[in-house]
Amino acid sequence: MTTRTQGPSRRRLLAGMALYGAAAPLALNLSAIGKAAAQAAGPNAPYRALVCIFMTGGNDSNNLLLATDQGGFAQYWAARISGSDPIALMPPGTPPVAIGGTSSVTGRAVKTTDQPEHWGGVLPISPKTPQLVPAANKVGTADQARTFALHPMLSATQGLFAAGKVAAIANVGTLLAPLTKATYTYPTATTQIPQRLFSHADQQAAWQSGQLDGAATGWGGLIADSFQAAQTGGDFSSITTAGNTPFPQGVATKSFRVNYASNKASAQTITLTAASGAYNECATFLAELRASLQDASSPNQLVQTYAAAVTRSIQTSVVYDAALSAAGGAYASVPMPPAFTDPIAGKVADNPLADQLEAVVQTAVAHASLGVQRQVFFVQYGSFDTHDGENPRQGLLLAQLDHALTYLDTALTQVGLSQAVTAFTASDFNRTFTTNGDGTDHAWGGHHLVVGGAVKGGDIYGAYPTLGVDKLASGSTPAFVNPDASGTALIPTTSVETYMATMATWLGVTPAQLATIFPRLANFPTQNLGFMTA
Repeated sequence: MTTRTQGPSRRRLLAGMALYGAAAPLALNLSAIGKAAAQAAGPNAPYRALVCIFMTGGNDSNNLLLATDQGGFAQYWAARISGSDPIALMPPGTPPVAIGGTSSVTGRAVKTTDQPEHWGGVLPISPKTPQLVPAANKVGTADQARTFALHPMLSATQGLFAAGKVAAIANVGTLLAPLTKATYTYPTATTQIPQRLFSHADQQAAWQSGQLDGAATGWGGLIADSFQAAQTGGDFSSITTAGNTPFPQGVATKSFRVNYASNKASAQTITLTAASGAYNECATFLAELRASLQDASSPNQLVQTYAAAVTRSIQTSVVYDAALSAAGGAYASVPMPPAFTDPIAGKVADNPLADQLEAVVQTAVAHASLGVQRQVFFVQYGSFDTHDGENPRQGLLLAQLDHALTYLDTALTQVGLSQAVTAFTASDFNRTFTTNGDGTDHAWGGHHLVVGGAVKGGDIYGAYPTLGVDKLASGSTPAFVNPDASGTALIPTTSVETYMATMATWLGVTPAQLATIFPRLANFPTQNLGFMTA
């Protein structure tokens, strides 16, 4: 069943843009965009799709992608090894310690499966492009090459990175213009600093749309708008499994919602008139409302709007389900996700991310029947809001990510869409570099992964930041100043808009359209990070 959300009002769009401190597109010139995109998204064009994997709550990506050179890892270790349940991951090459054993690295007894000592060391990766250890992290004076690793739960992702199917993007965050430690710490009247940096609702919206909480359109929907006029199945340009979020909503594009239960994608339909439960059953008002909303002849504007939405929902649902059936053998060839074992509980468990990605692949193989050559998908899972209990929660969630990305790669290869579909991670923000005892708090710039056959994988794009927290000189120990951080938060060096625009360009969005969709893109010296093939 499909719920079709309504387009934004001009006033609401203006309010959202004003809050974020920069002009965002009021509306796209759909006629001009349609003509410009006709070649890229016409019926004879090769199929391409983007999949946003949103990690709700703010993933601690300091533990996703790590620098393991001596100086950098020493700063990491010092910041995270303390507290009631230390969140520091073990150095590369550290063997796992069995339950009942004692770690030779930390001296701690290993009593539970969620202790980093039990997982073993972080997993080394070898990026194609060398990065040098920054000055503040150097040991000695000679130039040194940085070394990197992934979280121990990402063993399959480590293999995909080595195979050139995964790229890492370093230190991405919400920005209006480039910032440095100096300009952020001592802003002038013209310094552009994003608002409400550590708010979940606002930063989720900013990551998905460039606006604050209440945003009515997002990057994915606006990208889909640029192809809308060139596609016969425009109702299916933007697909979500995650309900009402900004990313998949455009001006002309309304996201199509898909269920993902029982290993079969299906359309999601409006069900207000079938509402049940104690609240609905005891509310006379709601009972009368449900009755009136079924009267299509009513002159009431609410009733008319609802009736139109239900009609549209039913019609598009029928088309969607028929398209999946018409895909026939291609649809049947989509494999189910393999069984997922929860590494903390040690038993087979559900993986909601893999389930959603199965629905994505099932929809993608039906693109011809749906009448689309360009699609955007939005899935989400979490929560990564690990103020406490970070080890078990993030450990499980990253294991789910690892399992789901491996499934996605396998499934896309099996159905012949490996080169056509690109998935990428996004999240509210990174988390603090230091522990609060058994977790972390809200921060800013963080690291992300991009996956797919069209990705120039096996590399890290963007400069990985200096690690460490500022300290005053003490005795013979000199002061330490991290030029890439403010307090315990990294200051992003790559903007979300640059990250998104790089993938939008691969999808076929023209430079003129990019300037409309991403109005702050021109503020940054690098507007394409180069991690996608042509």
